[in-house]
Amino acid sequence: MVNRFFSELISVITRYKLYHLLFWLLYIAFWSFILRSGISWKQDFLNATIFIFFHIVVSYFNNYYLIEWFLFKRKYLTFLLSLSLSILLVCFPLAVSSFRYLPLMDDSINSIWSISFFVTNFLFILFTVLLTTSIKIFRNWYLKEQSNKDLQKLNIENELRFLKSQINPHFLFNNLNNLYALTLKGSDLAPEAVLKLSNILRFGLYDSQKQKVPMEDDIQFVRDYIELEKYRLGDRTNIQLHVYGSTIGKMIEPFLFINFIENAFKHGANPTLGQSFIDITYTIDDETKTIAFSVSNNKPRSLNNLEKDKVGGIGLKNVQTRLNILYPGKHQLKIADELETYTITLILQTT
Repeated sequence: MVNRFFSELISVITRYKLYHLLFWLLYIAFWSFILRSGISWKQDFLNATIFIFFHIVVSYFNNYYLIEWFLFKRKYLTFLLSLSLSILLVCFPLAVSSFRYLPLMDDSINSIWSISFFVTNFLFILFTVLLTTSIKIFRNWYLKEQSNKDLQKLNIENELRFLKSQINPHFLFNNLNNLYALTLKGSDLAPEAVLKLSNILRFGLYDSQKQKVPMEDDIQFVRDYIELEKYRLGDRTNIQLHVYGSTIGKMIEPFLFINFIENAFKHGANPTLGQSFIDITYTIDDETKTIAFSVSNNKPRSLNNLEKDKVGGIGLKNVQTRLNILYPGKHQLKIADELETYTITLILQTT
């Protein structure tokens, strides 16, 4: 209830720009203390109000006109001359108001029309103008920074959505090929494969739209994918999946590991290898707040002679781009390309 009250209060103050009034009341109170006459606090506040009124006139004229006309356009000399002239012009009505409305002693009345009066008030007004100008410039800078951050966030979200839109058709294309192979063989596993594919598509259509998903759901997605690949490959590929550590309460971005796994199946399950292997390992370390993922597979010696899988190439580039966006400076991607094996290790710092 209290938080809601203050939230609504701030909203009202912002909507109607009441912070201007609050600032000037505090500023007048400050000057009433500095220029206190000893008569009464009410009289001191009234005197300061008359005094600061002319400061307010110059400050708003400067903030809404002079700064926009000259300072932001880098016409610095014109800005300084215009500001100085504005302050001098205000000093005259300030002197008249002081003579007519302020309770002054004879010595003070005589000093109103002196040069020292105009110089002193010129400096006082200049101080107020510099203060309000600083506030305006800082506010403009802050709003610009917020706009840049919002724009950057929007661009990142749009880029991630674009990258995911590339991942989903890629994944669907590969697994429809797997299902097609089973139906050609007339395999009894086809209905179960359809169910697995349905689960995978459900994950892709709904959970992939979230920024993060439970890690156990993402791993289950990988398990379903592996089962589909097993239907296609049979016994010629030894596929191992290991999960070390607890996934409970852990959240991860969807489709972050699948491209590496697809790449392992593309090369590690190549028919030219005969008997092949693919090892996939997740290690969740609560002490170091890290998630380590690795996938290892054997590969043909003449890998360079294989036809390039364009879709897979896009997928690997996508995941590297996503890592740079989602974990800037908080991930390590290591690739060990040896003569007969290929290993990718990804370590994510989750905090």
